[in-house]
Amino acid sequence: MDEIFIEGLQLQGKHGCFAAERDEWRDFEVSMRLFLDTSRAAKTDSLEDTIDYPKAMAIAEGVLEGESVRLIEKLADIIAERLFVRFELLREAEIEVVKKNVDVGYRFSRISVKIHRRREDYIKG
Repeated sequence: MDEIFIEGLQLQGKHGCFAAERDEWRDFEVSMRLFLDTSRAAKTDSLEDTIDYPKAMAIAEGVLEGESVRLIEKLADIIAERLFVRFELLREAEIEVVKKNVDVGYRFSRISVKIHRRREDYIKG
């Protein structure tokens, strides 16, 4: 299976377990591996035969700028679900959400969650 890889999309949102995290904009990073068959697009050279990656990025942006949630796991899952609803060609997706510059009392290089979902996890039939 082929893939479109969007790495390190810089976004902002108001998400976190603490109320203060949901009161102000914070930095996040989203990466997406979108699995589909690109052979038709390679032959037709038509955007309709693949995934329009600016539209995929806009979906992630809409989720991050939208309603506040507590967990980055939830953000990743919402992004995946919306991608499957929007793109019929999408078969599998791996979504990584990085929460940047977070203070949890420890020194670390990054906190992220990465999920892998299949179309049938959201779309039945």
